[in-house]
Amino acid sequence: MYHLQEDRFRRQVDKALASVKTILENERQPQLAADVPHTYSDKYALAEYLTNSALAAQLNVLEALGVTEKILHKLVQWSEKRSVTLRFKAEEKCEFDREETRKVESATEHVTEVSSFFGTSKRTEKVITKITEYFWRFSVEYEIVAFEGSDSSDAVKLQGRLGKCETITTTNVTPHPQVRVLPHIDVNITWLLQHINSSDGVFNFRIDRSDAAKCRTPRRNPEVDSSLRQFSLIKNWALSVDSYLWTVFGKQDKHNYDLSSIKAPSIFVPVQPLFENLSGKAISAKEAPASAALVAFPEVSASPTGAVVLPRVDVNSFLWEQKRSLSECMSNFSKLFPAPKEAKLISTSEAAIVALMQHTVVLSDHFTDCIDYIEDMLYKQFVSAIGKIVTPVDFTNFMRFHNRKLFKTAFEPRPFCHAIRRPDHYPEGTVSIECQLADGSIPEPIFTTTRHIRKDSALAGPMRFPINAATNVVFGGDRYLHAWVNHQFAGSSGQSWSLVARARQFSSFILLVGRIASAEVFDPKAAIIIQNKDDLRIPLLMETLPTAKEFRDAIESMSPEQQRFCRAYRSMQLESTLFGLVVIQIKPQLEKLLNLHNDSLTKEIQLTQDLMELFIKYQVPSDLLSFDLLRSPNASSAERINGVKGNVRSMNDMLTHAKEKELKEAEMKAAQRALEEAATRNQHAQEVAGRNRRIQEEVERVKEIMAQNIEKVLQRGDRLDEVGGGAYNGPALGGASPRATGSVRGRGGGRSVAAPAKAAAPVSSPRGGRGGSAKVASRPTTGQSSIITPSNATSTITATTDSSPATTTEVAGSQTSSDTAQQGSVESGHQPTSSSQHTFDMTQIPAALDRKLEQLDTDSAVRPTIVNVGVAWTMRRQKAILADLETATLNENDQKGERNQAFDLLDFLSRSGALAIDCAELHVVIAATHCFEKSVVDTVIQDNINPIEKVERSTLIVASTIHDVDVASMIKNDQLERVRTYSPSIFPEIQ
Repeated sequence: MYHLQEDRFRRQVDKALASVKTILENERQPQLAADVPHTYSDKYALAEYLTNSALAAQLNVLEALGVTEKILHKLVQWSEKRSVTLRFKAEEKCEFDREETRKVESATEHVTEVSSFFGTSKRTEKVITKITEYFWRFSVEYEIVAFEGSDSSDAVKLQGRLGKCETITTTNVTPHPQVRVLPHIDVNITWLLQHINSSDGVFNFRIDRSDAAKCRTPRRNPEVDSSLRQFSLIKNWALSVDSYLWTVFGKQDKHNYDLSSIKAPSIFVPVQPLFENLSGKAISAKEAPASAALVAFPEVSASPTGAVVLPRVDVNSFLWEQKRSLSECMSNFSKLFPAPKEAKLISTSEAAIVALMQHTVVLSDHFTDCIDYIEDMLYKQFVSAIGKIVTPVDFTNFMRFHNRKLFKTAFEPRPFCHAIRRPDHYPEGTVSIECQLADGSIPEPIFTTTRHIRKDSALAGPMRFPINAATNVVFGGDRYLHAWVNHQFAGSSGQSWSLVARARQFSSFILLVGRIASAEVFDPKAAIIIQNKDDLRIPLLMETLPTAKEFRDAIESMSPEQQRFCRAYRSMQLESTLFGLVVIQIKPQLEKLLNLHNDSLTKEIQLTQDLMELFIKYQVPSDLLSFDLLRSPNASSAERINGVKGNVRSMNDMLTHAKEKELKEAEMKAAQRALEEAATRNQHAQEVAGRNRRIQEEVERVKEIMAQNIEKVLQRGDRLDEVGGGAYNGPALGGASPRATGSVRGRGGGRSVAAPAKAAAPVSSPRGGRGGSAKVASRPTTGQSSIITPSNATSTITATTDSSPATTTEVAGSQTSSDTAQQGSVESGHQPTSSSQHTFDMTQIPAALDRKLEQLDTDSAVRPTIVNVGVAWTMRRQKAILADLETATLNENDQKGERNQAFDLLDFLSRSGALAIDCAELHVVIAATHCFEKSVVDTVIQDNINPIEKVERSTLIVASTIHDVDVASMIKNDQLERVRTYSPSIFPEIQ
């Protein structure tokens, strides 16, 4: 986007136009260039006019700084061989001058009245302060010089002065460093001097329009860029000098000068982007005085339309007005500041330099704004012509429209949306790659150039893909090679992409997503079964690779070993651009697997659903369901269907019986658990009741013993605390019998009465105690009345758990042996033979396309693109016929589950790789992205590039590589001449 600061620009132009009316004749009416009809060439003339005006205006500033005609001639001669530098240098000194002591009386008096024998008297007192002051001589000596190359010994002095002031402090510490040398402030003005013709003294700035690759627009070309850099350097130099001098001004105290008059000098800026229709108008021949500029301004050629930039007469008048306003400003400074000879720190010289520096900054900024104004005109004209700001979304929609006019029907890019169907059958569903535009419109399929290789072609040999380490599934069918050219502007395409798979009701297919590993191998990374109105959406991510030219330039200075590594890795990256989809129809493969005739399952909806459930849910081997051809090799289609139905019915009956058996066992286990829980509760209640009864008995016995002891004490008259109590040897409150004899002692010891320990009765178990062996029965015997104890239940569970690993090991062993047998059958010759000699090897396409782009893509803008699968998938699924569709997100674990389920089904459908899959389709997408560094509008306005022609060329290169035909044969006749004119590099006969 352009960088015009329009508010600042408008203020400056309005101010200048007010002055222009006083400079030119009354009938003259120059206007802003946008308000006058003109041609595109006039914009180039305006850029040259503005640059030459700015050079002349800057030379006026240098003249005010001290550049004379003689000095300028010398500087121009220097610039022919060496660089010329303008330098501001300064040196500061601070020296002690003297010390003075003075007394200062306070303004307050203290009066005291004193009464005595002799009368009353008054005494007045004041505070006198003794002040010691230190005087310092501060001086600044600066120079502005110009010199050749890097040696400043032969420098030409343009300006210089020594200024002094006195500084007073109250401490004997220098207020400034004794000596300070300012770092040099330099600016290279070689470019400015080189554009002065030494022979005739005329500015010679011109824009070279011969090289279209470099000269793009009146604003975007090497000459204008150099001028902007020169004025930017001069501006920064002026800001630094101005900042330093303002710092120096602050070091002089009590100067009483009006420094505000320096900040905004009213100096005319002669650089203005004005046009005027001079047709039929007489231009005054009155020239400005010869001293208006040190260098003459070039004559401006007239435009065929009569709309031209202002003639040289007007420009010289503007430059004279600049010099007049500069002279007036300097004259005002002579009234406000002391003359330079007075050796003050601030004088008219410093004020003039500051004013000139500020004028230089204004001049540089306005020149930059004027140049950007030319681009601003183009931008506004572009928007006015189209009526809107074109975005990447608008460009995408246009290219779809444009390709319909460009390509012949056979080669025209088509939507990537394919119906999954058998010939003359209703589709099972669709697979598409959809693009969601940033404008929120309905997603639509991407458009790809497609090469269709039919299954009966010699190029369509069988391919295979692994579903596990021991099984490879062979598949045939049609092949589709899709080429997709995407585009980006300023790193954004305004699009997002998704792989979408939809199935219709009572329909199903398997979708595999992966890469092409070789001419015969497809490497699946994901797989899923799509059935019964499933709607799957997989996000796709685009990863661009360096272009062929960028890769070549990057490895050019590497070692041979490093280059070989990079080439090998890039080869892998290029082959990764082959994004593959395999779509397998389930019904035709079921018919082949079950020995049925074609179309036998088309109307057998319930049978198909039952077969899918048996394969997917129960993983029933296909041999148990297929029709036996050995018994009835000539059976009709109906007989075969009935045979399969019978097998399915028998299998369902067996599964139903197994389910009922499992249900009864589950009910019996539940009843057994209920009995165990009831027995546990009953036993616990009995234990609690027995414990409470024993506690009560012991409490009564203790009461009886205590009563007897108390009675004995009362009869003998002994103290109660000296009598030994009877020992309490009953059970503890918890109900357990103590093993040791206990005693109850008095406070002073005494006798103890012992009682024999009473053992608690053991709790018997009808199935053995904890130390005994437990017998495990599958179900209780009829009429058995024994109660199952908790310990018995624990033994049962433990026994069941211990028996499980043996069963698992047996199953695993049987599977392993089965897999080994299958693997042996595959290795012994059940896999179809390879036909790599005739198969179309798609893995060679990326490298061929890369070579062709390196040769024909002169802009090096087309990047190979890897299509990656996103993480979060979205599935809309209907769990029942009358239920609503439910949306769910499939995370990584869900995707693994779907993949395993699909591979299990493929294992059954292919008999573990022994049976080839015929009804399948392979879709391979090779993607490339045409990248533009800037937005659509900036690409057109700033780079002067038509992105339509660039993307058109890239699309034609890719399409010709995919179809292996020349470009001319794909283009419609009415478009061929236009493409030859603007993209000749893709036509070999033109080269």
